[in-house]
Amino acid sequence: MSEQAMSEQAMSEQAMTEQAMTEQAMTEQAMTEQGTGRSVENDASAEIEGNGLPVGDSTWVERLTSVRHEPDPHGNAPVASDLETMLTVAASVPDHGGLRPWRFVVIEGEGKRRWADALEAGLVALRGIDQPAAVVAKMRGKANAAPCSIAVVSATDHHASVAAWEQAASAACTGYALVLAATGLGYGAVWKSAAVLDTEPVREFFNLQTNETLLGWVNVGTPARLSRAKLTRSPEIYRQTVDERVTRIVD
Repeated sequence: MSEQAMSEQAMSEQAMTEQAMTEQAMTEQAMTEQGTGRSVENDASAEIEGNGLPVGDSTWVERLTSVRHEPDPHGNAPVASDLETMLTVAASVPDHGGLRPWRFVVIEGEGKRRWADALEAGLVALRGIDQPAAVVAKMRGKANAAPCSIAVVSATDHHASVAAWEQAASAACTGYALVLAATGLGYGAVWKSAAVLDTEPVREFFNLQTNETLLGWVNVGTPARLSRAKLTRSPEIYRQTVDERVTRIVD
């Protein structure tokens, strides 16, 4: 092989290597942007300017208003490490006084059947025993709408100087944080509730104390396909809400 041919071959191999590395980097970046949370390690230094201030990221903000998937009832629950991450993010919400006025209950596997029993018993306690079969089935179905559910319990410290409403607000923030964290990790997530949350059977199931209130639960799992309504939803709806619900005081 001539020296020129060898040089051309070397240049070609180098170009192919560089292209492969570029494609891999693009793939990893895309996975990260889609929110798998497992493609590359986070590098905090890459998001900090030389003066120690965070760098703005408009795409991150835009994703907050993007359509979020709900979990597939027949999908998979989050892996243990991702579940731990979700709960850690939830624990980072605003918390006046550092009281941590909340706790979480993770329900999976056989626990789903016991939860369905508690929901049905709560329905009977609330509305009586003579409930249509379809109503009972719908209530029980709430326990099986996702492979994993994370109940959010508000636990008010009545001896603290922090107002009870602030503590409840902190607990409520954890639910939203769970949804955002799950979505960022590539899961479907949705916050749910029911009329029976404060009934005795449901309170007993979650071992709620007198200072505790069940705020609802976040269903998490493999993302389901988006419904037609969600596919056609525009972020413009949120801008309209801002126009209708915001009062500005400038002088």
